[in-house]
Amino acid sequence: MRIALVTLAALVLLPLGAGAYAIRLATLIFMWAALAGSWNLLAGYGGAVDLGPVVYYGIGTFATANLMMKAHLPFLVSLGLAGLIAMAIAFLLGTPTLRLRGAYFAIGTLALAESAKQLALAWDRLTGIPLTGGSAGISLPLSAGYLPFYYVMLTVMVLVTATAFWLERSKFGYGLRAVGENDLLAEASGVDLHRLKRRVYMMSALFIAWTGGTAGYWLSYINATEAFGAATTFQMVVMALLGGLGTPLGPLAGAGFLCLVSELLGTRFVYHYLIAIGSIIVAVSLFMPSGLMGIARMAIHRGGKRAETAS
Repeated sequence: MRIALVTLAALVLLPLGAGAYAIRLATLIFMWAALAGSWNLLAGYGGAVDLGPVVYYGIGTFATANLMMKAHLPFLVSLGLAGLIAMAIAFLLGTPTLRLRGAYFAIGTLALAESAKQLALAWDRLTGIPLTGGSAGISLPLSAGYLPFYYVMLTVMVLVTATAFWLERSKFGYGLRAVGENDLLAEASGVDLHRLKRRVYMMSALFIAWTGGTAGYWLSYINATEAFGAATTFQMVVMALLGGLGTPLGPLAGAGFLCLVSELLGTRFVYHYLIAIGSIIVAVSLFMPSGLMGIARMAIHRGGKRAETAS
């Protein structure tokens, strides 16, 4: 707990001594850690592989943008309302969808994401209500600076991580993990698996929408093709798996590692860095399926054994 508080304090104070590039990179890491961590809440603890979380990323971006531009609400108020909208939609979509199991749920959510993208692209033309800008997208007013995005992304990442730690220790989390390990046995034991998964699905949607809304304002331009694009889903999935599925700190480790490696290799090997990143991901997946957190636990375990041997 003390290490966590010291780390959080250091991150809060980081902008005081860091340059614009370091702050931008840290904000990017926070963003992907929040997204990967949000996906990990349902997939890592509930065992439900959701391939459509980008639906709530897109909802967060467009809802925040329209509330700011059309309702003239402040950014944080718009972001909060966008999260509530995403939770309401997650309740409506999750109620039937979460009854699917295994590959059917994964395929269903992937189809849902593609349908949402097509709906967003055609929304203005079909309804006559300008919300998404069609294929052209919409532009947002330029922000006052980059520090607000740093702190908002940091806050969302901390909330996601805190939720994961809560799932590790709470009765609710024990029930959710029982569902993830064997849903039929958990259901036979009296666990309301649909209610548990739906609650986590809604929490995940809230965090993803907050992240999407912040990212949209940060970039000052959004379009449906990117906001609802499958690439966002796949990247958060890869980061969660790379860091360690079903662990509170795994998504942070995966996001930090992948962002830093991409930044380092992308500047030096412009045409080949994706091959190197892919090779690293495949190597970790094959030889260390528990991810970077598994490597860290193994290193700590070996260090403890050496210390006992030496004493």
